[in-house]
Amino acid sequence: MNTPLIRWAIVFAILVLGQHYVLKQWGWGPETLQNLDVDTVVAALSNSKKQPTTLTNDFEGDVVIPLKKNGGGWIISVELNGLYSANLIVDTGATVTSLSENLAFDMGLTADPRYPPISAETANGTTTAWLTHVQTIRSGEAELNNLQVAILDFSNLSQRNISGLLGLNFLNNFEWQLDQEHESLILKLKS
Repeated sequence: MNTPLIRWAIVFAILVLGQHYVLKQWGWGPETLQNLDVDTVVAALSNSKKQPTTLTNDFEGDVVIPLKKNGGGWIISVELNGLYSANLIVDTGATVTSLSENLAFDMGLTADPRYPPISAETANGTTTAWLTHVQTIRSGEAELNNLQVAILDFSNLSQRNISGLLGLNFLNNFEWQLDQEHESLILKLKS
């Protein structure tokens, strides 16, 4: 018996059936999900009663985090929940940090039942994403607690060992600067 396959099937059934049940209880149909505006959802999430994202450590001066050039973008290495390493594209146009479905599955992340799936515009077109939180996200000395992330299909990036996007909900906790000459991201505590 293939235990990982059975575990995956159970998780998939719970996610699919759970979403259907919750949406039905709320009186939402498929058209509701198609008409969701990402900016509206993000605004609602920022006003919800959730624990705020917080810095877990204070550091003095600048934190300089090395980046790797990959095509037209910059790749940053992060540690998630103290156990998982991932390479993310630094995306200053992404409102929310996003992780791949594969990484989320490996980490045991599940959709936050308070929020319906959202429609997300990506370079490959429109896709469905679900929202959750990571306990910690760390790069260099910079670490945040309770960061909201969107989970979506990044299968087109997995061959390049990229597991998502580092968005503004991480970056805007700092004064930040991309130093392209020295291939680094510079973070400073906001004063």
